Amino acid sequence: MRNSITIIVFAALVAWCVPVQAQSTRQLLLEGKEMLADGANHDDQDKLLKVRALFEQAIDDDSLAIFAHYYAASAASELANILHALDGSNRNREILEYVNYAIDHLEAATDRDETFAEGWLMLSAAYGQKMTVRPLQAVTLGRKFNRAMSRARELAPDNPRVVLLRAITAYNLPRIVGGNKDRALEGLYRAARLFEEEVVEDPVLPSWGHEDTYARLGIVFMDRGNLEEARTALERALEINPEFGWVKHSLLPSLEEMETASVAN
Repeated sequence: MRNSITIIVFAALVAWCVPVQAQSTRQLLLEGKEMLADGANHDDQDKLLKVRALFEQAIDDDSLAIFAHYYAASAASELANILHALDGSNRNREILEYVNYAIDHLEAATDRDETFAEGWLMLSAAYGQKMTVRPLQAVTLGRKFNRAMSRARELAPDNPRVVLLRAITAYNLPRIVGGNKDRALEGLYRAARLFEEEVVEDPVLPSWGHEDTYARLGIVFMDRGNLEEARTALERALEINPEFGWVKHSLLPSLEEMETASVAN
């Protein structure tokens, strides 16, 4: 009888601990998402390093591991972007370490769930990042980029982040290898519409990109000399995310310089 009671108590404890573990992992991911967004907004390398380590703690929870891998990779990608903007030519080794880390975690996420469209999308972006520091591997990395992007598009053609990244790619690539700035602008408009309609049913899911879409529209309009439209787009980005440092501290000052020069002429 005593053994039976022990077994029953043990089973009850196991049943209780499993959802508690899942709940604590979920809370960790949600808190990490907020830290990740704040670190990205303010180019805070220390915060991004801390949140990357935080996400690593969630990897052992099989039910949420793909998101732990995904967000750890996202933190590393943000760190690579910061270093590239600060002094990219002299920080290639550090940038490559972050990019390889991101690739490893995104490959782990898509290995766990081959239908994880967001993972495939970020993996394609990570391959693109790696091309900037390893241009001699461009052919191989380009194939990997295309494969991952194609998989993301196949799984989620109307995902606004998929549409956004395809538009960014079309804008930045030379026409000779498939770039098309007009098609890119159409893609950015489509992404903006899709973001307006998007309902993220679970806060653990990826939800970035809305403000980035308007930042990219601002860049397109600045490149075209359409300064009023550029300002409208950048102000919309800040309406969505008032702490968006890239817009506040880089794009808007650049636009203001262009506006001043335009008035002077």
